[in-house]
Amino acid sequence: MIPLTDHDIERILGRPVRRLLSAGDRRAFAKRRVLITGAGGSIGSELARQVAACGPARLILVDQAEHSLFHIERRIRALAPAVPLDVELADVAHTNLGPIFRAARPEVVYHAAAYKHVTMVERAVCAAGGVNVVGTVAAAEAARDVGARFVLISSDKAARPRSVMGATKRLAELAVMARAERTFQPIVVRFGNVLGSSGSVLQLMREAIREGRPVPITDADATRYFMSAGEAASLVMKATLLSRRAETYWLDMGEPVRIGDIAARVLALEAEAGYAPTPIAIIGLRPGEKRSEDLTTQGLRMCRTRHRRIWVARQAPFDGPRIRVAVNRLRDSVATGDALDALAALAAAVPEFVVSDQAWALARAQSSHAAAPARPAAARRAS
Repeated sequence: MIPLTDHDIERILGRPVRRLLSAGDRRAFAKRRVLITGAGGSIGSELARQVAACGPARLILVDQAEHSLFHIERRIRALAPAVPLDVELADVAHTNLGPIFRAARPEVVYHAAAYKHVTMVERAVCAAGGVNVVGTVAAAEAARDVGARFVLISSDKAARPRSVMGATKRLAELAVMARAERTFQPIVVRFGNVLGSSGSVLQLMREAIREGRPVPITDADATRYFMSAGEAASLVMKATLLSRRAETYWLDMGEPVRIGDIAARVLALEAEAGYAPTPIAIIGLRPGEKRSEDLTTQGLRMCRTRHRRIWVARQAPFDGPRIRVAVNRLRDSVATGDALDALAALAAAVPEFVVSDQAWALARAQSSHAAAPARPAAARRAS
């Protein structure tokens, strides 16, 4: 599918899309060593592209998806052939990251690795807990051990989470902040949906129109925050330069947009490309999905920074030791495949997390299946 132009994205968003990195910003990233996890994903790959354009001393790309990592490596080598580039095929939840970080010696680590699809993650609490929480902690500790600035890419779904995905991202935020100390000042950057990212609502709409199927939307009046991948990546980089201590940043994504308006604009855009309009099919909100998203709750007080589109959240104090205990419990549950205990650990660690009935039911079923002892081979043959 042909990628959307900036003009197309502006029409869909209903607002201008601006290039945000200044010459001074680019100079600040020149000659620095930068490591990106989840480098093959929508945000990770855009961060890789924008960092590479700054002329870093070295760029290290880490991802567990071979296909995605292959393509971002090719893209960066073509766009910035002079930039020293290392590529590491690794899963943050199951790989010892220490040797990778010690060999790379990054000064800045962008942690974009995550499972993000709400409906899929709702059915896979152990996988999500492993990558989104345990993997985040492992990356943060590896960054701390080499003296790197750690930047966690978070989500608006971490605010008042109604999904496993949101709860894992919120616990990841808390776990990273709980590790702050004088010589390690991590930051969290929270924003909403990236327009056109893999598996996004926009991609699903375009595929349906081009295949002549009804356009599926959950609720025409549901609202979401959207921005382009380029805007998100550049604002994350600018937040890195603004920060001086462990803080949570919120990217101003403008006003939330109705899903019904997005669908109408995509239909108009695809019609201009020669595709016949298709009807809209309302499928209803699925387990874990909200009708509208929040970026701020949980005692966050938003304050302005020097950049008008970046806000800093003054966070209420939280119980660091309790968070560490919760992460350890989750780690043990993930290791044994106990989905029910993993979900209970998430709910206990993030009290505002409203767990869907589907998530509880699936976790019970998965834990029951995992706990069932294997029958001896002879008994299986006899039955």
